[in-house]
Amino acid sequence: MARTADYRSAFDVIGPIMVGPSSSHTAGAVRIGSAARTVLGTEPEKIHISYYESFAETHLGHGTDLAIIAGLLDFDPEDPRVKTSIEIAKEKGIDIEFVEETGTSIGDHPNTALVKLDAGDKHVEVLGNSIGGGTIKLRSIHINGACVVMNHTLPLIVLYGDSPIAEFNSCIARMFDLGVKVNEEIKSNYNDHHLIAIQLYKPIKLETYEALKKEYPNIEFANII
Repeated sequence: MARTADYRSAFDVIGPIMVGPSSSHTAGAVRIGSAARTVLGTEPEKIHISYYESFAETHLGHGTDLAIIAGLLDFDPEDPRVKTSIEIAKEKGIDIEFVEETGTSIGDHPNTALVKLDAGDKHVEVLGNSIGGGTIKLRSIHINGACVVMNHTLPLIVLYGDSPIAEFNSCIARMFDLGVKVNEEIKSNYNDHHLIAIQLYKPIKLETYEALKKEYPNIEFANII
């Protein structure tokens, strides 16, 4: 069950305008897909989605498949194309696989999806919970073997690349200089590639985000909101 602290406004509790029967199984699923797409940074070529517990039992009837693919295609929850997202993805030649996992959720929540994506030489895995009202929590992010484990609602900034850790630390310090309100940093390293997830108290301003990307061109950024 979601805690009050997991919701940042009354709109998170009431839920969004959306296409579909359930904010958890539709709007939340769209946002899990959207988060994974944002981390990948482009349209996926291959999609593998594992469902756990409630998602595994009800994804067909509640339109979760359509919703999560819609997010991966960069559609909003209220976009009418949500209803035909799988057809659209297949027309684009995207390979899609859904798996109903048995046993206890690896995300410690009944509405859990593990999204695995491939595009070119980049492999991404995002584990997410849909906790109600269209709100999601991310539990882990993998990029090409590097992994950060968390238990956070959005917004999140994700940094990735093979630049020296000093450059990443400089980028984070610059965020503070620019007034970005950081709640927590989670860091990982794999094969000389750094992966850092930064939970924010509120979404970063677009002009600030673009300025950071320009100032640190050797770091890959993902702004998950």
